[in-house]
Amino acid sequence: MTRGTATSSLWMAGRPAGRAQPYRVRGLLGQPALAAWLEDWFEREWDTAVRASAASGTLRILSGEVAPGPDVRTEIRKALREYGARDVPGRAGSAAWPVPQFAPRRAVVTTDSRATRSARCADAHAGTAGEMLRVLATRAAGLSEAEAAERLARDGPNRIADVVGRSDLQILLGQFTSVPVALLAGSGVASAAMRAHGDAAAIAAVLAANGAIGFITERHAEQTVSSLRKLAPGFAKVMRDGRERQLRSHDVVVGDVLVLKPGQPVAADARVIEAHRLSVNEAPLTGESLPVRKLPLDGLAVDAPLGERQNMVHMGTVVSGGQGHAIVTAVGEGTVLGAIRLLAQQAEAPRTRLQAELDGLGKRLALGAVAMCAGVVAAGLLRGRAAGPLLRSTVALGVAAIPEGLPTVATSLLATGIRSMRKRKVYARSLDAIENLGAVDIVCLDKTGTLTENRMHVASLVVGRRRHLVDGQARSALAPRLPPDALRVAALCSEAERGKQGWLGSATEVALVGLAAQSGLDVGTTRRRSPRIAMKQRSEHHPYMVTLHREAAGGAFAAVKGRPDAVLACCTHWYDGQRIMPLTDAVRRQLLGLNDNLASLGHRVLALACRRQRAHSLGSTGGLTWLGMVGLADRVRPGIATTVERFRAAGIQPKMLTGDQLGTAQAVAQQIGLDGGRGIVDAGSLPERAEAILELTERATGFARATPAMKLELVRALQQRGRVVAMTGDGINDGPAMKRADVGVAMGVSGTDFAHAMSDLVLQSDDPADLLQAIAEGRTAYLNVKKAVKYLVATNLSELALTGACAVLGLPDPLDPLALLWTNLITDVSPAIALGLEPAEPDILLRPPFRRTTGLLDRDDWRRVTMDGGVMTATALASFLYGLARHGPGPQARTMAFMTLTTSQLAYALTARSESRITDPRLRSNRLLNGVTALSLALQAATVLPPLRGVLRTTTLGPMDWLVVAGSAALPAMFREITKRGPMQATSDARRGAP
Repeated sequence: MTRGTATSSLWMAGRPAGRAQPYRVRGLLGQPALAAWLEDWFEREWDTAVRASAASGTLRILSGEVAPGPDVRTEIRKALREYGARDVPGRAGSAAWPVPQFAPRRAVVTTDSRATRSARCADAHAGTAGEMLRVLATRAAGLSEAEAAERLARDGPNRIADVVGRSDLQILLGQFTSVPVALLAGSGVASAAMRAHGDAAAIAAVLAANGAIGFITERHAEQTVSSLRKLAPGFAKVMRDGRERQLRSHDVVVGDVLVLKPGQPVAADARVIEAHRLSVNEAPLTGESLPVRKLPLDGLAVDAPLGERQNMVHMGTVVSGGQGHAIVTAVGEGTVLGAIRLLAQQAEAPRTRLQAELDGLGKRLALGAVAMCAGVVAAGLLRGRAAGPLLRSTVALGVAAIPEGLPTVATSLLATGIRSMRKRKVYARSLDAIENLGAVDIVCLDKTGTLTENRMHVASLVVGRRRHLVDGQARSALAPRLPPDALRVAALCSEAERGKQGWLGSATEVALVGLAAQSGLDVGTTRRRSPRIAMKQRSEHHPYMVTLHREAAGGAFAAVKGRPDAVLACCTHWYDGQRIMPLTDAVRRQLLGLNDNLASLGHRVLALACRRQRAHSLGSTGGLTWLGMVGLADRVRPGIATTVERFRAAGIQPKMLTGDQLGTAQAVAQQIGLDGGRGIVDAGSLPERAEAILELTERATGFARATPAMKLELVRALQQRGRVVAMTGDGINDGPAMKRADVGVAMGVSGTDFAHAMSDLVLQSDDPADLLQAIAEGRTAYLNVKKAVKYLVATNLSELALTGACAVLGLPDPLDPLALLWTNLITDVSPAIALGLEPAEPDILLRPPFRRTTGLLDRDDWRRVTMDGGVMTATALASFLYGLARHGPGPQARTMAFMTLTTSQLAYALTARSESRITDPRLRSNRLLNGVTALSLALQAATVLPPLRGVLRTTTLGPMDWLVVAGSAALPAMFREITKRGPMQATSDARRGAP
């Protein structure tokens, strides 16, 4: 018998009123471990199912006849007291209020409950590494394959369910929730109540047509945006049975030991048990741009904030430096990222800046339309018109005049821009990236892999005091000049591995290993005879790599490669070409001079050094023997000089940010035409966050020796000056700056997982010329949204102004309510979307970037749309007045006004394509707009034929009437064309307004 059956005060015979009532639990918010504990506690103690939500901080009764009110709250307090008391000996007296505690001894149970597994995620940072190994029943050598398979079957794959977008039903229902649609539906109900069944049916048809168009458009956009969230499953390195294995990240289980290396994403939440200068970029979780140092610390505070848990790594972050091992404590939905995704599932997706701006514009236009409609009602009532028909006409006018589809049009067009870029092998990760591309006026280019091909080859050597150029002669001929220890360092101080088709790894290390092999060294044998026992990765604070290797005769061999000045500072002896000698200050100056000489040739220079020692631990890096220098050349990417000039022609200032030496950066800048007489600045001589950076960012064309922190500061400085910055990169050192930039651009081929995670855009070809095409797409998308909005505002304004003018002048209604709704149906959304799919204009990359400081429609734009809308109003009014004069009030005059207004709007769409005249031979054809216009004109012509003639209350017109309609409808398009500036004038004027 359970406790629940013995305690009658807690149970009721019938279903209680408060059964589904949520109870707010203090301390539950953001604590998934506590939520799992409460669910297990009620199921175990009272045979009652509850749902505890860490996202909302509430508990809800799902099953079991538990009394509401104080009884439930009493049981919640009991569960909380037990949760707070569950602790290891020595923590007695801890607060009764629950803060998740680390409970290793309690957690070692044969039945691994959901609460226990969830608690690991919240508590793992608070205990010791040894306790974690016992709790998770694992060991430093990793799980066995059988254990891993059992846990995978128990816990499921290490996968987080994607944030689900709107369903088809939600999208469809969303088409009928706006205020204009509600007004139109109300008008239909009123018509049905007045037995105007034809009007009611016509209004229902308009509602259905509007809903269908909106549904198709938004569904297409939703599918595109949803596709951005789908990421391919990654891979992780783990220890299994004492051996390092690579497997799909989905197959990682609790208790696995992750092997953490630079550039690799962290596959799950894990407790660090070993770290060698390990650092992780946690920007996706905490917003901290710079990497965070990770250490195997014990006994952190239980309530330590996420950003201060130095002994934990989390899914969704990327290793940026060093290496280490970590025990997986939570996978999938149980990770911190899983909790964040839960919150994201319950929250609405934020709108882009452009969507918010369009929403505000639509609301302002709606207020103006409502005010105008109120004026029309007042004028009609003063003139003695019947209230019912007047109200119906005004509601129809309001629906037609309010451009409720503006945000939908914007989303659709931005999503179309994403699809268009994918055809060019450029992948955008968000709608914001498309917006920002059109405004980019600074592009910061990483050198290696972006300006160059990232295919290193050894171009020069320095042995002793002599420089040897390698190009043009066989590398094997240089073997006698290289000391054997230098070749060993090139082979050993490296993470390059032999693959099926050659060496795999970074371009630099592959080139060095290739040099050693071509000089006669058996790299595989050398590595087997001197196995690596420790490694210190290159980092921002020590720009060199150190590996330690066990020697067959005893002792150890330390191999070092890195930046020459930093390595030289650690050396006490040097190889002069024949023997080892003490290193003097004069020799140091000579070696640094040779380094500068090679750098001036555009070579990336690395120094090689070594040390023999007895200890099998690295210790401090000092007492090294200088072995020489290697100059590596990375060929400049073909066509990059032309790309740089095209950036400048587009009003975009290119800058180079590189970690290479000043001489190397200057040589590359001169080769690609980037120098421009203003030079490259040595960022290594600048203090971080110096105010002088603000001025230098404008003056310099590039920065050499830029650390990740300095790159980040340079991007920030540019943004502080009001610039819109795109940052390209392919490596870990580019990640913080890419994350901070308005548009982070990663290389698809050479880019690391870290770079891809930090980016907004991925160039599959690695060619910066594709970035120019992406910028053209971004500008085109922004310009097309602007064209669509201007068209919608001008046409809706003409409808509103025509009706308002007739009301003020005491004229009859120029448009029947259903005819007005028809005009809104065929001239609003479809032509606007077709305008939004306009091909790129030929001079789009000869124009300046768009300004983000001004609204979508500036003063000139408002003047233009007001003038265009006024011309359409005037011509339709003139046609109506002609009809009144010739035929008197009746269907003929209304039909002439109706035909003139709708046809002029469709003709106006053709002229709204560009500021260049439609006769400009450089304009590409917009087949969709042509097709939509032709179809709409055909439908409009059918309105004077049965059965539409009876529904819309139109009538046939005579030849003279048709001539007046055709001439009046053509005038707005002709006026628009005549007042356009020529294409060269438009580009020139735009350049004068460039930032």
